[in-house]
Amino acid sequence: MSDPSVPPAGGAPTSARGPGGSIYDLGYQAYTGPRLGRRSAVVALFTQTLRSSFGIGRGGRAKIAPFTLAALAILPAVLAVGFASLAAQAGAGGSLSDASPIRYETYSGLVGVLIMLFCAAQAPELFGRDQRYGVLPLYFSRVLTRSDYAVAKIGGLMAALFLVVVVPYVVLFVGRVLVAPDPVTGLTNELGQVPRFTLQALLVAGLLGGLASLIAAWTPRRAYATAAIIAVFIIPPIIVAIVGSLTNQDLARAIVLFSPGDVLDGSNAAIFGSIPDSQVVAALDLAGWVYVGAVAVEIAASVGLTVRRYLRIAA
Repeated sequence: MSDPSVPPAGGAPTSARGPGGSIYDLGYQAYTGPRLGRRSAVVALFTQTLRSSFGIGRGGRAKIAPFTLAALAILPAVLAVGFASLAAQAGAGGSLSDASPIRYETYSGLVGVLIMLFCAAQAPELFGRDQRYGVLPLYFSRVLTRSDYAVAKIGGLMAALFLVVVVPYVVLFVGRVLVAPDPVTGLTNELGQVPRFTLQALLVAGLLGGLASLIAAWTPRRAYATAAIIAVFIIPPIIVAIVGSLTNQDLARAIVLFSPGDVLDGSNAAIFGSIPDSQVVAALDLAGWVYVGAVAVEIAASVGLTVRRYLRIAA
């Protein structure tokens, strides 16, 4: 009697049976599904980065920091709407809303630190993880290029920041419309604020996200990247304040444009037509378009340098 595990002469075995189970020789199977190409790969990486910015798709601990910071950023808007609703029921809605410290033009300053902490917490994870675990060659070995990877990652972080920044403005907008005596009139009065807070949210997300991406891309180690991001956001305003108080105003006007917090404060004042929160920025008396232009230039520079980093990185 022949052994069933031995193939017959001239033929390949179709199966081998034994006490451990069966092994089937199915041969090489070519992929026959759809090939979506480069654009689909970029969109998939962008979506995955956006989800990872909030810890979605990861463990429960990864969701604590982003959702806590996002909730704290929305909290002042919710409180402002609640107080406005109570004031409207008491018949003092309009005067109390005007006197409230939580308004469109002041909101960026109220939550600026939270947005910076969001960047410091999430950017090192988004950009350093792939470098630390050596998976960049897997990305670059296929249709996705290095520029595609960098742009998708930066865009995902900026989109997450934009959501965190713009949602409180939307809460304020909806709340002020609903508490108005006439919602139609309230909508008409508040509609002009939509392009303003949308533009400011874009500038905040673009500048802070771009700088955080650049630092995290150059510093794969998470602790170092987090410390560097916090330092870049906190130290320049202090230097500007010291220079503005000790030296001439011309030097302060030059270096203030390299301080992320100060240029965003100036752009916020220019967009909403308000007084800057920073006394130094208010004292320098630069034209509003200078701050907006500086933010745009710094966003482009940070994105370009981050892309350049991935073009030169060894993978």
